[in-house]
Amino acid sequence: MADQQLMYPRPQASDFHVHRLLHDIQEDEDLFVEFLGEPDAVLGRYPEVDDEAKHLIASHDYTGLQKRGLHPIMIVQFQRHIEWGMRMTASRAAAVSVTDASS
Repeated sequence: MADQQLMYPRPQASDFHVHRLLHDIQEDEDLFVEFLGEPDAVLGRYPEVDDEAKHLIASHDYTGLQKRGLHPIMIVQFQRHIEWGMRMTASRAAAVSVTDASS
């Protein structure tokens, strides 16, 4: 089947390190929390990942990651983890501010 007929481009072997980075962010909770606060510091630990991929990941450009050819399941898992993590961080911050205000 030609790539033009595929719903998603084929992942490139050269993007192994990009997939590895996404996997690490999703599986290592400490790394994930650090990524939310200091994405450039975390991305800097992955010199094998090119600047374009780092930008797509740091900016949460899920469409760009898909167009690049990263595995769609990795992208969806990354998106869910990021969006859930941001909501939970915001919820915790709101709960702390309410608790502080009532003290």
